[in-house]
Amino acid sequence: MIYKLEVRHVKKTFATRQEGEIVTALQDVSLSIRDGEFVSIVGPSGCGKSTLLDMIAGLSVPDDGDILLNGTSIVSEKGHVSYMPQKDSLFPWRTILDNVIVPLQVQGVRKKEARQEALALLPDFGLEQFADHYPFMLSGGMRQRASFLRTYLQKKDVMLLDEPFASLDALTRMKMQEWLMKMWQTFQHAVLLVTHSVDEALLLSDRIYVFSPRPGRVLTEISVDIPRPRAARTSADPSFTSLKKELLHWLEDGISHEAPVRKKQIP
Repeated sequence: MIYKLEVRHVKKTFATRQEGEIVTALQDVSLSIRDGEFVSIVGPSGCGKSTLLDMIAGLSVPDDGDILLNGTSIVSEKGHVSYMPQKDSLFPWRTILDNVIVPLQVQGVRKKEARQEALALLPDFGLEQFADHYPFMLSGGMRQRASFLRTYLQKKDVMLLDEPFASLDALTRMKMQEWLMKMWQTFQHAVLLVTHSVDEALLLSDRIYVFSPRPGRVLTEISVDIPRPRAARTSADPSFTSLKKELLHWLEDGISHEAPVRKKQIP
């Protein structure tokens, strides 16, 4: 089977500031995403989740292994996927409209045409009243919506989301999760989400990969066979509770068997 996105036996190490020490961030990581599928990665801090997204986006290169899009290697190549980092990274001197059109301008679209295209999408993202606002004038949730629209306008079939709701309060986070589900069902991108929240992963995902502590490895893959559409109340469903227990078991067991940092001399 040719997957939309596939990571094969990826390994990544980093040299620390201490001379002669190498930290293994990821070890033999393999995962896959089908077209239009929503997949999440959960794991403890420092297990290499964000590092993996950086490599998929071409911002860094694995030491070993391969990353394929539609069966073709994209290692070290940028521009194949949409990537939304943890912070919204909106330019404070640009209005929301002019912030979201940045990907179109990078693609060579004239500013007037880019604005027209973005204006047509503002209602879908709940931003129609905020086109002329500046980022400091918006709530955290609204800035995240703008960041999502900017990510969408990169026009890639695969969207990488790195803890997009981590900085939001609980109520706003819940609303944004439900909003994201609606957007995903509308546009049907393949999504790879990194999150620390088990509840968030279960609410949003078709499948979940559980990572071990550093060096990050795939401990297990769990299918979320909970009917859609889902909402916050889905967390009270017995099947949700059962899957949550299973996920927490894997996370707790992985932490209790944390592997030490491997050291060797840098050649």
